[in-house]
Amino acid sequence: MKSAGPTDDSGVLTASIFAESVKQQKNDPEFKEAFLETAHQFFRVLDTNGDGFLQADEYARSFAQVGIQDTSVIQRAFQFIDTNQDGKLSLEEFSAALWEYMTSEDENSPCASMWGPLVN
Repeated sequence: MKSAGPTDDSGVLTASIFAESVKQQKNDPEFKEAFLETAHQFFRVLDTNGDGFLQADEYARSFAQVGIQDTSVIQRAFQFIDTNQDGKLSLEEFSAALWEYMTSEDENSPCASMWGPLVN
């Protein structure tokens, strides 16, 4: 019997199923609103000093949590996201980059490496 939701036959939400689900919903305003609210909550978790911005070290912790230690990847991603080049990420910069990361089909988008290269 197949699962009723966005999972494979084992009931696991795979990266490809998740990506397809986002792709199908990305033009839905309610989906975008819910996604951005989640991004805002995530931003607040990463903003450990509570100043309303992500400093490079706060952003780097998100990489460490998923096992990426390559500082060049982290620095490059931070620089791409920091669109006004002020050395910190605003909520708007972070949210826009996360939306681009999750919804863009452009593999060459600067936001494609927001959390480093994707691996299987």
